[in-house]
Amino acid sequence: MIARRKLLQVGAAGLGASIAMPFVGRTGWATTPTHTLKLTFADTQSHPLYDVLKRFAADVSKRTSGAADIQVFSIGQLGSGTNILTGLQTGIIDFCAHTSGFIDTIVPQFQVVDLPFLFSDAASAEHVLDGPTGKKMLDLLPAKGIYGLGYGHWAWRVVSTINKKAPEPADMKGLKIRVQPGAIFASTFRALGASPVAIDITEVYLALSQRVIDAVETPMISLAATKHDEIVNTINLTNQVYNVGVMMASKSKFDALPKEIQEAVRAASVNLTKDWRTTIAAKSDEVAQRYKAKGMTFVEPNRDDYRKATAGVYSQFKSIIGADLYDAVLKEAGHA
Repeated sequence: MIARRKLLQVGAAGLGASIAMPFVGRTGWATTPTHTLKLTFADTQSHPLYDVLKRFAADVSKRTSGAADIQVFSIGQLGSGTNILTGLQTGIIDFCAHTSGFIDTIVPQFQVVDLPFLFSDAASAEHVLDGPTGKKMLDLLPAKGIYGLGYGHWAWRVVSTINKKAPEPADMKGLKIRVQPGAIFASTFRALGASPVAIDITEVYLALSQRVIDAVETPMISLAATKHDEIVNTINLTNQVYNVGVMMASKSKFDALPKEIQEAVRAASVNLTKDWRTTIAAKSDEVAQRYKAKGMTFVEPNRDDYRKATAGVYSQFKSIIGADLYDAVLKEAGHA
């Protein structure tokens, strides 16, 4: 009887220990994900951001001990550039990394960061985005069914053409150029006398091949990711837009997640911003050196003249953006 009583006591103690283990260590908790989530972004898997987002997904998985499994999809897999924003709003897509040029279509105030030649360098852009004004911009998103989790950088937008040098604004006259859907992009190139055309990035290669368009205004790094560098051969380093990226979450899907997963995602988003910016900066330099070695033509334009030629875009969009936000951004960017 004594031996049996001891055996029962030992068994009860062992059972108690096994029940307590997940609470104490949580090392084995949720090795099978309890939340499988979809993240997409506005470029191809060849783009460096794809690996950045995979690292973000791994960070979230680690922080949740495997409970949250974020699967990363490239553009076209879950919809076009416009459709993936709609999917985010409706909850079909959980997370999305996108450019301000598309966010402009649902939150017009975001066009403030796409004013031509607004930022002189990355530091001035990050000063605005990482401060109170940048937070106020993210606070505009929940009304559209979206949370803004943090900023990134898609790299400076340049004008890449087929045999067309454009050192002066007058050289843009009549140029058929693909632009993002945000109205401010079309207005900028109309001010230069160009003919802007809004085409989804997945259709640009064919449009260039068939000479439906003569040029694109994308970052150099996107030329490589989309293989547009197989067609264009001249890069005009206009740097007209810093090209803000935003990591976003579907509000309805995010609100339904357990609090600990929400906190893990927000914490991982802080790391994402730094990784996104540093990776894109490094890879952009690599691409530029590769293109120079390849023999592509680089043109250093007269940015002061370009800035003067597009100055009217500012007054055109001030009322759309809102005077308070407009004034705050321009002041913080060093224009006042």
